[in-house]
Amino acid sequence: MITLSLGVRSLCATTAESQCDGSLCTAGSTWPLQPLVALVQAKRVTLELVLHELRRSDFAVLSTSDATGNPHSAGINYGMSGPESPITLFVMTRRHLRKARNIAQNPTVSLVIPLRRRLLQFLPPPTIQLRGHAEIVDWTDAEGTGVFQNFWMGRHILKAYCGSHRRGETRICFLRITPDPVINTYMVGSNIWLLRNRMESGAATVINDRKSR
Repeated sequence: MITLSLGVRSLCATTAESQCDGSLCTAGSTWPLQPLVALVQAKRVTLELVLHELRRSDFAVLSTSDATGNPHSAGINYGMSGPESPITLFVMTRRHLRKARNIAQNPTVSLVIPLRRRLLQFLPPPTIQLRGHAEIVDWTDAEGTGVFQNFWMGRHILKAYCGSHRRGETRICFLRITPDPVINTYMVGSNIWLLRNRMESGAATVINDRKSR
């Protein structure tokens, strides 16, 4: 149990179906932390917020495994489909590299996307965790090239691979990743004060209800 002196009244007033009644919404009221954290978390972390953060970023750690389950992780740059499209991530690579070889054997992948902090940079970064399925598509894929042309790092990666292709490289490809509906986050939009007292309050889950391809 914790004692809240501020903020509970406004929280109750702005929540349409709050479970608290007027007797609890007073200064100095005693309020169980876990329901309050859940209520604040439900108001804070949304699919729209998660997608916004995914589009602001372009770096992730991609984890794959081969047919026997041997894991492999690599830092990658990714691009994401537009707001009107099903949620799809693209990674540009070459077919002989281990992540592409693993996906050819086992399409199940996971990604961790660390988010940059503008303030409090000494704290660990918020993260978004995805699971999904990947497939290898040609490097001339229209959707993949369109996605990479839409952000600075993507344009530089495309330019570099075009140069490699002119020099004879034939193994260039895209990894097209379709995330599962369940997306987990940690510390995304979290209140640092709440995290100091209950670390688990930083965890949240959102559901992608957009239709896949």
